[in-house]
Amino acid sequence: MEIKGKVVVITGSSRGFGLAIAVEMAKKGAKVVVTGRSPEALEKAVQTVSAYGAAEGHLLDVREAKQVYQFAKKVVEKQGRIDIWINNAGYSSAAGRMLDFDPLEALDMFRANDLGAFHGTQVALHFMLPRKAGLLINIYGAGSFLNPSSPTGLYAATKAWLTSFTRTLATEIKGSGVQLLGFSPGMMLTDMLTSPTVVGERGQAMMKNFGFVLRFLGKSPEAAAQALVKSIEGQRKEFAEVRLFKPWTPLLGLARVGWENLTQTGKTPEFELHTREAYKPDF
Repeated sequence: MEIKGKVVVITGSSRGFGLAIAVEMAKKGAKVVVTGRSPEALEKAVQTVSAYGAAEGHLLDVREAKQVYQFAKKVVEKQGRIDIWINNAGYSSAAGRMLDFDPLEALDMFRANDLGAFHGTQVALHFMLPRKAGLLINIYGAGSFLNPSSPTGLYAATKAWLTSFTRTLATEIKGSGVQLLGFSPGMMLTDMLTSPTVVGERGQAMMKNFGFVLRFLGKSPEAAAQALVKSIEGQRKEFAEVRLFKPWTPLLGLARVGWENLTQTGKTPEFELHTREAYKPDF
């Protein structure tokens, strides 16, 4: 796929991985639509992306279906179409045992990570299917391939849902002309990992080796965004899944850290843990 000139919508792109994607798309000559919930962060993100190419910003809460549709309608009215829609919006509220979370907190994560992608998918396909063209991308994460994912179990559960949703969707829109990509970027050094909240004493115990894990598995969001762009440019199939975390990734990471220790060239990424007490059910 030629990205130059394409209209690209990226949900949750005012910071982190979404912003990195927006920058890489702008570098390729795309018309980038940046979205987010914070006016200040959105304005700053648009300025950043605009330094590399065409960009516009829209406030958007993907948890609200009508808001997502009205936003997309405005984009189509202005740009004429949407070529690529990336369901990236989502977050992990905290790390810790799943049963130590407030159910309402878990519900909001599911609303943002899963219902948000559901809304985005419905709206994107509403405009793409009649044209028999377009590319929809769902961003996978820890849990997408059904491995145990403590201490981010609830977040991982939302990504497991998203993978199942994406694979089922692939069968339902087969032959429609719209392409579908599930992309798993691996562990990235964004705010979600460099400034996490940890719930309860059990959660804090789970995080005792967190700095080391960040060092040998964490990568920059820019590198993952570049890999996503390459995947888009090389996609030929109607449906594909790309996973940057390979079975040999931990071994390579350990080897790299060992060499860095030997040559005194590496260091642990900076991070700050925030703690709070575990939720106690009222029963």
